[in-house]
Amino acid sequence: MSRIDIRSMTLDDLQIWEKFAHNISDNVVKRLIPDISIFYEGFDSYMDAKIKQNEAYIAIDEFTEQCAGIIAFSKKNNRITFFGVSEDFDFESIGSNLIDIALEKLDISSDITVNVLRGDFEPLLKEKRLYERYGFIEYDNTIYEAGVPACMMKLPAKSKICE
Repeated sequence: MSRIDIRSMTLDDLQIWEKFAHNISDNVVKRLIPDISIFYEGFDSYMDAKIKQNEAYIAIDEFTEQCAGIIAFSKKNNRITFFGVSEDFDFESIGSNLIDIALEKLDISSDITVNVLRGDFEPLLKEKRLYERYGFIEYDNTIYEAGVPACMMKLPAKSKICE
């Protein structure tokens, strides 16, 4: 039985994140666009900025030290900007824990958005279904995420209750 530790990422984690991103997205992205190099343009500076702004979290298996998942977000734009779970781990469990962290850090009194790549194959469908369980709804199905067709999903703002 593995134990997963979720922590804020540091600059020492840059290589782990880059390798993880390629492992989880290369096969998916290759199905959607012919040249995946454009998908990664600017990714190094993006990762660096998210880590320095304390807007990136990593799930690590304490026994194998393998990366189980990563989430990054933008407090400024109130959106989840990166999300992935390794196929070697329980997608629902790890994914839910990571989304919980992002939602704790973002402003739920305003709309929260996320772009999910569009495609009819299981990794993308699982991701979309997980967001839907949190209350995200399809908002704009005509956008592109780094050259890849995507769907913007929105979690409507939660109204604050007056005490």
